[in-house]
Amino acid sequence: MFTPKIRRIAHLVLYVKDPEASAAWYKDVLGMEIVARVNGGPYVGGVFLTFGVHDHDIALFPTTEDAPKGKEIEHVALELDSEQSLEDLRRVYARFLEKNVRVHEILDHGVSVGIYFFDPDGHMLEVVAQVVDPEGGKAIEELAQNEGQADPIELAPLYD
Repeated sequence: MFTPKIRRIAHLVLYVKDPEASAAWYKDVLGMEIVARVNGGPYVGGVFLTFGVHDHDIALFPTTEDAPKGKEIEHVALELDSEQSLEDLRRVYARFLEKNVRVHEILDHGVSVGIYFFDPDGHMLEVVAQVVDPEGGKAIEELAQNEGQADPIELAPLYD
């Protein structure tokens, strides 16, 4: 059975009261750069930030005023060691199905494709396959152009 090899924690998505104010803070305090602002769809108001290599390292999404404490993290993404290929992501999907993992959705972000799923305690995680090489700023340019694209897609599981 295929076991995924995770390269790194790819990014963190946080719920914040004011994404623009928080983005300004991350820029001022940590030297991050704003890559994209989401102007439509389910993540409208979101801001994607980078430390300068990857398309985004932290994303900030607007929260609701009545959100309970402990719901600040939307998800943590784990980058699959896949060299811009979806084949291993399809294997991960097959493994998740075999293990009865609760999959939330599969999204094409233009720069990557991610499987969103829940751990036993209900924390959302994402296994992401980078499809645009971050070297030379290509992934940053793509995310800036597509404004945080998040299109649902069908992904065929690949069983070994």
